[in-house]
Amino acid sequence: MEWALLTPVLILLMLVVVQFTMVFHARHVALAAAQSGARVARTAPVGGGWEGEATAKATRDVREIGPELLSDLTVRAGESGDQRWVEVSGHAVTVVPFMKFRVSQRSQGPIECFRPDVGEGLACEPGGG
Repeated sequence: MEWALLTPVLILLMLVVVQFTMVFHARHVALAAAQSGARVARTAPVGGGWEGEATAKATRDVREIGPELLSDLTVRAGESGDQRWVEVSGHAVTVVPFMKFRVSQRSQGPIECFRPDVGEGLACEPGGG
């Protein structure tokens, strides 16, 4: 009789452990994709058009690593000052019913540009270099 009462609790406990493992894995995949997209964004030349390349790279990485791991995938890219960033977010796989977890990871860094040894200015500034 004790086993009949304890078995559903043990099964639920195992499912919760698997659920949190899937969320943890989804966070790592989102971070890896965000870093990959940010790498493309940071090395792109100054000007428009880099956002599409960065978001496409991040989306492609998520789809290659785990196509069913993140649902409602959203990839955004932006620039603030001399920093460019990529943010990957979505919902992790649901193992336990009624438990839905949103995963969001962001990677950012400075824009990589040529800095001359002599003279002034930067190649990453409009009209510089």
